Amino acid sequence: MPRRSPRIILVLVLVGALGVIGGSVATAALERATTVERDVLSRFVNPRGADGRTLYLQRVTIPAGSKLATHYHDGSQIAGITAGTLRYTVVSGGKVRVVDADEIGDRPATLHTILPGETYDIKAGQGVIEPAGMIHRVEALPGTDVEIYVASLLSNGEPLSVKVPATP
Repeated sequence: MPRRSPRIILVLVLVGALGVIGGSVATAALERATTVERDVLSRFVNPRGADGRTLYLQRVTIPAGSKLATHYHDGSQIAGITAGTLRYTVVSGGKVRVVDADEIGDRPATLHTILPGETYDIKAGQGVIEPAGMIHRVEALPGTDVEIYVASLLSNGEPLSVKVPATP
């Protein structure tokens, strides 16, 4: 077996070390890039007319290209998309109204209704009205992180969302 020079061995060791470091950095960057940020901006327990419930206001940021687990919420939610495009799939348990989030009034115009088994892309400037218990999944399309402002009315002590086993 031929003897390798110390210089070649050093180069091979350095290349291997850089590969490990680079792989670790890439993995850490990927983990950061797929982390959903959920900021509870305000929370009010037992608001007038809703005893036993908590009213939340949240800002949720989903990195571009990321998917959230299939889930549901214990209570009703209304959400406005302020950046990016959100691919929204209703799995079961109800339908979701897609509305013009810029419209003010008691009855915002319904742009689309997503029925069970359907998928629809919701763009910035649009919003959704979600019924309690409706099972769904979402993903941020590539290009721009999705930023969503969400108002939720949930039973006291319930989590903000509940994961369910994935379905095809």
